[in-house]
Amino acid sequence: MSRESRGFGVGGFLLGALIGGAAGLLFAPKPGKETREFLSEKAKDYINGAGDFYATGKDRAVELYSTASDKAGVANTQIREKIEVARARLNAAVASAAGTAADGLQAAGEKVAQVAGSGDGDDAESAEEAPAPAPADASV
Repeated sequence: MSRESRGFGVGGFLLGALIGGAAGLLFAPKPGKETREFLSEKAKDYINGAGDFYATGKDRAVELYSTASDKAGVANTQIREKIEVARARLNAAVASAAGTAADGLQAAGEKVAQVAGSGDGDDAESAEEAPAPAPADASV
C-alpha cells in the first residue's frame, strides 16, 4: 500500500490527538489550577505505571533468558553425547576396516610367496636359455 492511499496514517492520528488535547484544555470547564493538578496526577500515574511495566518486562526478560540458557545447555550436552557416540562408532568401524585390510594384505603376501615358491626357478632357467637378441647391423 502506498503512502498516498493511506492518507495521513499514524502521523495524522498523532497530530489530531495533540490538537484535540490542546482544544480540550482550552475549553475545559475547570479552572487552570485544577486542570494542572489533574494532569500532574495523571502524569505521575503514567510514570509509576511505566516503572511497573519496565520492572515486569525486565523480570520476564531475565526469566526467558534463564530458561533459554538452560535449554541451550541441555541441548548442547545432548549434542555432545551424540557426537561422542558417533565418534566411538566411527573409530570402531575404522579399526575393524584396518584389521580386515591387514588380514587381506597378509593373505595376499602369503599367496605371492606361494606363487613365487611354486615356480622352482623355471622362470630363471628359461630366461637363461632364451637366445639374446642379435645386434643390429650398421652396414645395411
